[in-house]
Amino acid sequence: MIEELYSPKTYPRPVADQIEQMGALAVSIANRWLLGWPKRVTSLLKSGTYLDSLSSQVGQEKDILANEANLRHLARREILELYEIRESPPAC
Repeated sequence: MIEELYSPKTYPRPVADQIEQMGALAVSIANRWLLGWPKRVTSLLKSGTYLDSLSSQVGQEKDILANEANLRHLARREILELYEIRESPPAC
């Protein structure tokens, strides 16, 4: 089952569309960010840096997860912790 974007009306329509076009991992990260750090998400949206930050996070997570097939026994979150990848959005 594909995860849907949580509270899509939080985002300007073009931003929500772009998040969905970026794929399932982007939607998952966007949901994690909005549920855990709504004020940071709002700040990133206001500053116009949200999509760049999300794209960067997606790239980091994809690279690590693609190269760590030997760690598949761990949850995605645990693998990211091993590489000290932050779960939160950057502070604006």
